[in-house]
Amino acid sequence: MKNGQTEGGTLISQIHQVCQRVWHAVLSRNGLEDLAGARGRVIFALWGEDKVPIKKLVEKTSLDKATLTGIIDRLERDGFVCRVPSPDDKRATLISRTGKDEIFKKKVPKVSDEQNALFYKGFSKKEIEVFEKYLKRVLQNFKDAEEVL
Repeated sequence: MKNGQTEGGTLISQIHQVCQRVWHAVLSRNGLEDLAGARGRVIFALWGEDKVPIKKLVEKTSLDKATLTGIIDRLERDGFVCRVPSPDDKRATLISRTGKDEIFKKKVPKVSDEQNALFYKGFSKKEIEVFEKYLKRVLQNFKDAEEVL
């Protein structure tokens, strides 16, 4: 802390920018360019649970609804997802994987491990636990703030 000023927000922003560039390079080197950026976040979220409403994808990806809708449009155009009517609610639409993304599943653990090794290089298990605990608190603070905006 310099002169009473904190750097956490600036550091997180810088980490985000550099991490995105490195992640994109790792994905490209492994033939996984289609998973770069927010597209990958949406596909990863659907691997955890398929056929979900956009509202749930907003929560899982932390993308706003307008941004997410545009990404889903492009993923649908490229054949990775489709919109299907909800069997429970005629007004609701679910986002579903088409299966085209299956070709990525074998390569993703390797690139994910590579990225994690870079991210946590030099950290002990205890330091990782504490660091992630603090990050979760920061994230929750901003989620709480977003609700009142």
